[in-house]
Amino acid sequence: MSKSVPYAMLRLVPLNPIFVRVVTAGGRRVMHLITRCAYLLLLIGFLLVALLMAGGGGHSSLSELAKASTRVFATISYVQLAMICLLAPIFTAGAITQERDSRTYAILLATPLSNTQIVLGSLLSRLYYVAALLLSGVPVFAITLFYGGVTLRNIALSFAIAMTTGLLMGSTAIAIAVFRLGTGKTVFWFYVFNALFLVGLYLVDDNIAAGKTTWLTGMHPFLALKSVVNPTTYTAPSATSLSDRFILIRWYLAYPAYTYVWMTFLLSLLMVIPSAIVLRRIAQFSEAGLIGYFRTLLLPNRETRGRRARTVWANPIAWREAATRAGMSVRGITRWTTIIVGIIGAGALLYFYHRLTLDVTDPETLTGIRQDMRTWLFGLVMLEFSVALLVATNTSASAVTRERESQTLDLLLVTPITSRYYIWGKLRGLVSFMLPFAAVPAVTVLMVLLYELARGNLFDDPLVNPETLITLPLFLTVVLAWACMLGLQVSLKWSKTIVAVMGSVGILAGIMTVLGVCGYPAAKLPVFGLIFSAFSPFQGIGVLLNPHVFAAASFEAAGGTSGITDGAARVVLFISFLTSAVVYCLIVWGMYRSMVKNFDMIIRRQHQ
Repeated sequence: MSKSVPYAMLRLVPLNPIFVRVVTAGGRRVMHLITRCAYLLLLIGFLLVALLMAGGGGHSSLSELAKASTRVFATISYVQLAMICLLAPIFTAGAITQERDSRTYAILLATPLSNTQIVLGSLLSRLYYVAALLLSGVPVFAITLFYGGVTLRNIALSFAIAMTTGLLMGSTAIAIAVFRLGTGKTVFWFYVFNALFLVGLYLVDDNIAAGKTTWLTGMHPFLALKSVVNPTTYTAPSATSLSDRFILIRWYLAYPAYTYVWMTFLLSLLMVIPSAIVLRRIAQFSEAGLIGYFRTLLLPNRETRGRRARTVWANPIAWREAATRAGMSVRGITRWTTIIVGIIGAGALLYFYHRLTLDVTDPETLTGIRQDMRTWLFGLVMLEFSVALLVATNTSASAVTRERESQTLDLLLVTPITSRYYIWGKLRGLVSFMLPFAAVPAVTVLMVLLYELARGNLFDDPLVNPETLITLPLFLTVVLAWACMLGLQVSLKWSKTIVAVMGSVGILAGIMTVLGVCGYPAAKLPVFGLIFSAFSPFQGIGVLLNPHVFAAASFEAAGGTSGITDGAARVVLFISFLTSAVVYCLIVWGMYRSMVKNFDMIIRRQHQ
């Protein structure tokens, strides 16, 4: 009995057949090597950029070198955590669903492996790659130790926050995969929640923190990391000042980084344990998922009802992409829920702004409140656009691979449907599906403009310029169309859904990072900054919603040096965004023509 317990523990992880199989096979794949090299090169690139921005070797004292080293450490720590938040769900989302897609899930359940072995083996084998990425970055972080200002404790906490974040995301992805059906839905659901949680809580804390940690710090990875890399500007209260509080509350507020590490570890256990308990029970109802499982328990004798007839568009491919995704499916319900939440958030923002400015008579105070309102509005639209961009990429990346995995693509290829008809239908249906997402920021801006019109401020320094109601939805629509086209290309070239999603999200993140890094300093140039920012999506949104901050050099009211009036700057901005919309449309058209031209060759090569 004494020997069986250690042997059983070894069978859970080190000798787990799933863990050994995935790690051994994945270690030979070129894609994993490319991923690790790209991660390390990106980390080194940000290190070099941070060193240049910190002043390189031009510091005259050791204290300045220590401060520069601290800034460099903070930069690469944020980059590392952001990449873990992006890559961890991609590696782990297909842990259970990949077996189901390859038709080996039923065979796996028929083996003598226990539920715990299946869940832990699937989770830890995927987290192995996350841990390998983190370990590959250790030498990069070690460089910051040479100049002082950074301790081993800070580096250890930074890595602990990143690793436990990956563990929590992996556990959540495993739980969703066990209780739901389909790799596309797994990644879709997770990215939507991840974007809402990370961006939303960070914006809330940033506006209420006032240089101190809050109750949100211990439950947010970037806030917990901020308390580690910026302890002087984001300070936590000392344990002695909280001596009158309960010991757990005192520990939570005084040590937010340690709190986050332990909380994420315990939450991961709470995700994994129920998954291991109900794995085989849920698998019996895998065609219906968790909802079907409970429906069968509550209504076992419920008869299946027929479906009502639907009016199909002239292009059935486009109708299928738009109508079936936007119907009463889980994806459609999630879409409308996201849209409704965005509009409610805009209404709540206007309500609080109205309450704050109702009795304010001091001009300086009113100006400060209006500037804070622009910042909150920018954050809300950025959150809405980020969710829309992730949804567009993940949905389009599974558009072709889903049909290939369900073996319906071969049926479509023997019909009279041509490649041009098929790809145009996919693109049109995906853009139609994404149009409500682009409409949410437009509705938000419309609500702000109507509020300003009611208060008589629409033509006297409004919160948002009226022409933004035209340029913003147009710009977001063409960018989302480009993201859909990018996901379609990746979905056509790669045969597996999880690989296509991983590739499309990675490519999109890389392009957006490059455009953001180039667009931020370019926007500071007089006049020309307005033109450059129109081609960088995130920077462009900032310039449209808050031009006196993001493009201050081009506007007189912000102390600009362009030599033109604010009206002329607004005209240049309007023309620039119309031009960028045309350029994005030409890019989409070029990608579409290339995809049509190479469609038959790619499909034929995949069938060899």
